[in-house]
Amino acid sequence: MTNVDAIEPVEDEFDEHELGAYIRELRGQQRMSLRTLAAHADVSVSFLSQVERGTASPSIASLMRIAKALGKTIGDLFEERADNWLVRAGEARRLIHPNRQWEEEMLTPRQFSKLQVIRSTLAVGGSTGDEVLSYDPSETSMLIQSGRVDVSVGSERYTLEPGDCLSYDPSSQHTITNIGDEPCVIIFASSAPVY
Repeated sequence: MTNVDAIEPVEDEFDEHELGAYIRELRGQQRMSLRTLAAHADVSVSFLSQVERGTASPSIASLMRIAKALGKTIGDLFEERADNWLVRAGEARRLIHPNRQWEEEMLTPRQFSKLQVIRSTLAVGGSTGDEVLSYDPSETSMLIQSGRVDVSVGSERYTLEPGDCLSYDPSSQHTITNIGDEPCVIIFASSAPVY
């Protein structure tokens, strides 16, 4: 059985210290105090301070709120703009969430404003975290390439297996959990982009 540390780091991966330093840099550029950013992101000042020092790993939901409070997307915190629109196998920009449960490959360039395609690998036992997610309204489909996940959207709950495709509005509260005994690979397609 694989644990959440099984996702291998990549060369251009941000670690917690780099992520925290970048958040601190963005906050400084906007002349925003730690207390102000924490209030706008609905996190505690001490937690945000730990994130900036690289000693705490934010959940996906709290990282999204921090990014939004900075006028950024979560993807902006991890990747640079693509120089071209061709993404060859194995060359996609990767976003590895600080708690190491998710690894995401951005398959569409940042320049796309109407469509986003992401290949996500969710570690065994991994999930979107304790907080229920809810993004800005868009249309999203998730196609399971391998593994099994439990997905709750609003009051509905689904078990998805390879070949299953679930389409939903990500502004509805939702969670995703790997319930299989192998990493789960999911293709997400969203219009408009959620990251």
